[in-house]
Amino acid sequence: MKNIITVLVLSIYTTLVSCDSVATPRYDFAEVKSSSQTKALIAKMILENKEENIDSTSSFIDLTLKGMHYADVPIKSALITNSYTLLTTDTVNFSGKKILEVLEAEKGLTNQTNSYSDDVEFEWKDEIETKKLEVNFVNGKHLAAFGNKDYGKLTITYNPIYTIPLAKIHSKVKVFDTAPKYVLNIKSYNSVFDISINDVSIATDTDSDTFNLNNYITGPNSSIKLTAKTEDKTIKKEPNTYYEDPSFSIQIIDNSTNEVVKSIEKTSIRNNIPVNLKIDFNSTLPYYPEAWTNGTDLRNSKDLKEKVIALYTKLGNAILANDEQAINDLFYQKDFETQQLDFDTNFETARTKWEAYLTMLLNTYKYTLAKDFDIEFNAGGKLIYTYAKDKSDMIILTGKNYDDAFNHFLYQPKGTNELKIIR
Repeated sequence: MKNIITVLVLSIYTTLVSCDSVATPRYDFAEVKSSSQTKALIAKMILENKEENIDSTSSFIDLTLKGMHYADVPIKSALITNSYTLLTTDTVNFSGKKILEVLEAEKGLTNQTNSYSDDVEFEWKDEIETKKLEVNFVNGKHLAAFGNKDYGKLTITYNPIYTIPLAKIHSKVKVFDTAPKYVLNIKSYNSVFDISINDVSIATDTDSDTFNLNNYITGPNSSIKLTAKTEDKTIKKEPNTYYEDPSFSIQIIDNSTNEVVKSIEKTSIRNNIPVNLKIDFNSTLPYYPEAWTNGTDLRNSKDLKEKVIALYTKLGNAILANDEQAINDLFYQKDFETQQLDFDTNFETARTKWEAYLTMLLNTYKYTLAKDFDIEFNAGGKLIYTYAKDKSDMIILTGKNYDDAFNHFLYQPKGTNELKIIR
């Protein structure tokens, strides 16, 4: 009888401990989707736990309150900073496995990311937040052998919400079953090249070996004109020494399938005489940009230089005025067509560019324009590029610990009297 009573007492004690260690869920971090909602949750915690003396003004708030959880997975501790929230689960009840299952249900499956430890890491990104989970193994060594004490450390970073169209281009990018990405690849020895595609000059005296072509394609048939020249003419044939003529080979590849669309076998440049090639190829795309196809022939425009200066002045003034809408209007068509022609639906592409624009607006306090420049006409006069003679670029930005410069392809839509940035 005495043994039965002892067992009964121990059972009651165990039950009490278990109930106390798994507190009633009260503070659900899974419902928090922004920094402002995080502050609201902290305010609720302070109001309901006055005896804890939580310092809401600290930039590092370390919490170990009972009832913290992430979608019913108990949270042992929460570190809340100005830039991220770090949640650590309990080391009981398979919490490492449970937090992973909850996140996969919430965000979908994702691949493991590289880790420098024996633990495993997962990451989920979207426009609202980035969540990074590190599963720490205590008594297991792989996902199939999750142990009871294995736990998770979840880092949550909330992204700023942008409503400007330039930051949300990915939502406008169309998706197609086929998405060719045409690339020009050059292998060469002691050679440089002048390259144009569809009457648009994209390189002069270059020794680069890769060129993305989609940005200059406006129809199903394209043509590349290439002039190959000797790079170093001081290398000469000498008696009893090995000499190799400058040479090159070319491939146009669809990077989406690795299909070779066109190729030029190894060709030598003899006696330093440039080699001129015209390469026609099928440039079928599911989408063709308007680009400069609706542009005006600018070759006879008498006030073209004034229009160029006016455009870059407009850009400079928008930067100094911190005018986000003006920056959107100036760059949207260029950035949209570029991302669409790359068939890129990743939200980070446009966001990263937009944040670079914001950095430019925040830091620039002066701009300088080139007033003396040459104009190069492309695409039958519809597209121009300018070469500054009195400055390094057409517009130079100066700021505190910041500098940048711009020089763009420009065109003038028919029926208008102003130039626009297009590439």
